[in-house]
Amino acid sequence: MSRFGRVDTLVTVVAVLVTGLTLVQAVASGGPWLPAACTVAGCAAVLLRHRHPLAVVAVTTAGVLVVGQADPSWVSLGAMSQLALLHLVSTVRRRVWVVAAVATALAFCLPLVLRGPGSGVEANVAAMIAWTTGAVAVGHAVRTRRDYVLAVQDRARRAEQMREAVARRRVVEERLRIARELHDVVGHHVAVINVHAGLARRILRTDPDRSEHALVETETAARAVLREMAGILRVLREDGDDTDTAAPGLDSVIDLVEAVRRGGVEVEALLDHGDVPDLVSVTGYRVVQEALTNAARHGRGRATLTVRGTPEAVVVEVVNPVADATTCQGGGYGLVGMRERVAAVSGRLEVGRDGDVFRVRATLPLDAASAEVTCGDR
Repeated sequence: MSRFGRVDTLVTVVAVLVTGLTLVQAVASGGPWLPAACTVAGCAAVLLRHRHPLAVVAVTTAGVLVVGQADPSWVSLGAMSQLALLHLVSTVRRRVWVVAAVATALAFCLPLVLRGPGSGVEANVAAMIAWTTGAVAVGHAVRTRRDYVLAVQDRARRAEQMREAVARRRVVEERLRIARELHDVVGHHVAVINVHAGLARRILRTDPDRSEHALVETETAARAVLREMAGILRVLREDGDDTDTAAPGLDSVIDLVEAVRRGGVEVEALLDHGDVPDLVSVTGYRVVQEALTNAARHGRGRATLTVRGTPEAVVVEVVNPVADATTCQGGGYGLVGMRERVAAVSGRLEVGRDGDVFRVRATLPLDAASAEVTCGDR
């Protein structure tokens, strides 16, 4: 049971005890019955304070006025009135309990004033006001404490909900990252495998030696994709490291170029990037990988790759003739992955058809900058 529950139970027990003692005293003394009836009614009303707090204060205050202070029973009824006022202050709006507190204080002081000036009247009035003020102060403290506890519990609940939301978002982000990484790895090598397998099928009878070479390249690409997938899974099983930190960078671009050339695509490469931060290097590698994969799938067998370094950024550009009226393929998962990677390093990505060629151009800053992505015909 909470602290507030124990206090509430204590008030109920006091009301029951006062009711019992008042009845025993009235029966034992044979009267008077009016003060006893008012006291019992006030105590019974206190038991209903949760449902009708304002009405309970009104009943107990009226009982104090009826009984007055000529009979000892007023002390018990006065205590019940103060307990009812305390509960009222802790539950209702301020303007309501202020009016109720003033009315209660007047109910306590009015009988003393009506009896006229006499010995100790001023002191008794001050005591009644202090008693009422004390009940108001305790009720306000109880209310403040309860509101504080509720606020702390609400903040804890919201913090828990926020942690759960962050955990769910991280799970989604991790799934997207894994999917993007698998697409980058598998998509490129599967494209190479497809090109070599198709070449081997077409020249199997006419040029067996060249067909055998194409099959060897297919096997090499298959081994490469298995090796990279194993690396991804190995890193995913470890804690703390990002998969991108184990991924190849711009220094490995020449291997991509050679693999695409062996697939039958003429690639003219100009690589002059110098030293590049790891994350930017990985991003540039993935951009080149996806762009060359698209060139092998949708181009006319030729592509131009330029990787140029500047003091502020690294510019990666892949241009290839298109086989038809190709437009900006911004809805493809590969290009979506490029966008996300370039945005992650605050870079700028331009993807689209430029006349009869398809162009992918990524500007990857060496330091943080605002991310911008555009896609469209130019």
